[in-house]
Amino acid sequence: MTLALGFGGTRGAALATARASLRGFGPAAATYARGWATYLDSLPGAPRSVAADAALRAAYDTSLMVLDASEDKTFRGAGIASPSMPWAWGKMTIEEDLPSGPYHLVWARDLYQVATAHVAAGDVAAANRALSYLFFRQQKPDGSFPQNSVTNGRQRWEKTQMDEVALPFVLAWQLGRDDAPTWRRVKRAADYVVRTGPRSQQERWENQAGWSPATIAAQIAGLVCAVDLARRNGDAAAAARYERTADVWARDVERWTVTSTGPWSPRPYYLRVTKGRDPDRATRYDVGDSGTSDADQRREVDPSFLELVRLGVKPHDDPVVLNTLQVVDAQLRTNTPNGPFWHRFTTDGYGERRDGGMWDLNDPDTFRTLGRVWPIFSGERGEYELLAGRPADAHLRSMALAANDGG
Repeated sequence: MTLALGFGGTRGAALATARASLRGFGPAAATYARGWATYLDSLPGAPRSVAADAALRAAYDTSLMVLDASEDKTFRGAGIASPSMPWAWGKMTIEEDLPSGPYHLVWARDLYQVATAHVAAGDVAAANRALSYLFFRQQKPDGSFPQNSVTNGRQRWEKTQMDEVALPFVLAWQLGRDDAPTWRRVKRAADYVVRTGPRSQQERWENQAGWSPATIAAQIAGLVCAVDLARRNGDAAAAARYERTADVWARDVERWTVTSTGPWSPRPYYLRVTKGRDPDRATRYDVGDSGTSDADQRREVDPSFLELVRLGVKPHDDPVVLNTLQVVDAQLRTNTPNGPFWHRFTTDGYGERRDGGMWDLNDPDTFRTLGRVWPIFSGERGEYELLAGRPADAHLRSMALAANDGG
């Protein structure tokens, strides 16, 4: 038999959809493909260097379609983190009460990245929907944003990540959203950053509290954007407060997060995170994901410090930035036939088991799982290279080659 399944806002609409699908797979597939072709044709098109390369063009178009498809169709602007769910999340053995795992939730940081990709591709309307979702559905009464939410905006996990609070008003500035309703929400969020930052309950990788250079960079950038939005809305007092705070944090970020006593270099370099704003101390912490419970903070480095350059806090040729690049490359870079890739941080354990089995929650110091390289760092290094005035084609190609046959 042939089974047709259709969805609609009413019983009649669902039935009409199901009946229409009974035309057969061929016509349905052609209609589906035409829909995506129409979407791609509505955009300016890939950059010339990408359009001229079949592999890069395929990766570019596939990426745009995945980003667009990941936006919820009921709560517009709510883009989930990923349509996939790796490892134990896919088996739903960790949060059995959640019909969909955490990758199917909305994260403000991820949604900011998606929105900026939409802007770069020419889909400004999608970026504006994302911003409206963040401020008018997901923002909390205290001005912050939840660690993540279901697509209707209801908070799921309960920690606060300060880059997720700040990046939405970077996006507001990028989109020129200086209208009064948006400004009121930006102000609430910026006041929260001034009040509670720059320390964060969690940094980018979820499981560490403290002072993270990447998270601090996002907060500085957010406050600088809020300064301009405040001035456009006639709020001189708020503008002065945000600018003063951003200046202090930009001045002190090295003192809080750069060590001169670490094992990887005799010269100063940025750490993943510090626990007490004293990067020269051998402060110990549990790295999580079955790793050591006694990591020296001075040994933990992370490519994410480059947010300081990408968001305009530090120049690309800053001496500490250049030295940290050397440290990160020595400790975290892996060369493959498809190009260089990087691990998240020094003792990362978020990955498969040594025998290839899937990741799952394990006790500290068991070392049962191993962190893997993440293609996202090839993109972030590529952005850095562009800011330094150098080509980034090799990093772009590495990312494209990291995809499997299904894209």
